[in-house]
Amino acid sequence: MKETITVKPFDPDDLKVAFSTKTDEELRLAHLLFRVMGRPSLVKLGGIATIWALRLKLPIKGLIRSTIYRHFCGGETVQEAQRAIRKLATRHVATVLDYAAEAEKDENGFDFVCDEILRNVRLAKATGEIAYISVKLTGIGERDVFQKISERQPLTEKEKSSYARTEARLDMICQAVSEAGITLYIDAEETWLQTPIDELAEKMTLRYNNRRAVVFNTLQMYRTDRIDYLKSWLKRTEHSQVNLGVKIVRGAYLEKEQERATEKGYACPVFTQKSDTDNSFNEAIDICLANLHRVELCAATHNESSTRYLAQRILNDGIGDHRQRIHFSQLYGMSDNLTFNLAHAGFNASKYLPYGAVQTAVPYLIRRAEENTSIAGQSGRELTLLKEEMQRRKLL
Repeated sequence: MKETITVKPFDPDDLKVAFSTKTDEELRLAHLLFRVMGRPSLVKLGGIATIWALRLKLPIKGLIRSTIYRHFCGGETVQEAQRAIRKLATRHVATVLDYAAEAEKDENGFDFVCDEILRNVRLAKATGEIAYISVKLTGIGERDVFQKISERQPLTEKEKSSYARTEARLDMICQAVSEAGITLYIDAEETWLQTPIDELAEKMTLRYNNRRAVVFNTLQMYRTDRIDYLKSWLKRTEHSQVNLGVKIVRGAYLEKEQERATEKGYACPVFTQKSDTDNSFNEAIDICLANLHRVELCAATHNESSTRYLAQRILNDGIGDHRQRIHFSQLYGMSDNLTFNLAHAGFNASKYLPYGAVQTAVPYLIRRAEENTSIAGQSGRELTLLKEEMQRRKLL
């Protein structure tokens, strides 16, 4: 018999709920980290220094593990990550397990990542503790091939074979995820790589999303074309018996996109005004809710306004099956006031939980840190909430 969950208004300002899983020591660490992350130049410089220190085999691994790694990662292995998974579950927060390896370089590396993800799917099926798995397609396929396809350049026979192997790896993962009864999120990447990622995601959607949304494609709503893409995808599938899995994010490569557009001399593919991105994100929410009979939505955002908007729409519209059709998600170590208060109010909430060996996960963590510094007010908001909680506990 399924547990009945009563939904109540979402209150992101309830700090007791937001930081209920954090010890005093963990609060102090988070406070320190977000003070540093509030200084973009320091984050960039520290990231470069960290990568070089690891390459030179300097003894900094222990420091990384006890600071940024401890706060933003589940551990070096999936077994270590299970401790965080179980801790989240005590607060009714699900896990999106994310093997934090940045782009691999060769077929052996792609196979290794694929095998790691398949092991995680088997673990999810065996334990019932992991509801969602994330995959970055440049972890299982060649970036250069994705770029050539996006730029409509012809592939060599070797590149065609490589791309076929990438699709085969993704298909194996999707099939395993479908059989395990869990969900796969395909991450979005830079615009100059995204076209074949969209194509593969759509192909897997048609193949596996007949009864539920097994596969989700990620739409970066800072892109000026994503509303049109979403409408087109809905139109092209209106007569097929599939559920579209739509994960919306604001976007992770703002500076790179702007710099490359300037360098190459083409129109910038992302909004330059934050308000335009905010409007695009909320419009995507509206479109998905209008098509909820055939769409499952994941709103992966740290934006409190959009989170409030969607939570209120769920209540106002009386969406009874929202826990099956709508899902909120934030990164592990960030926006706990959103995640834990959403879960406390009865909504389907999760944390993106990365794990992996320090030397392979550090580039991922640095990118996440740089993203955070580029989100207007994010570090300041985190820091304010942490200070308030520390004052509530009389730690300041």
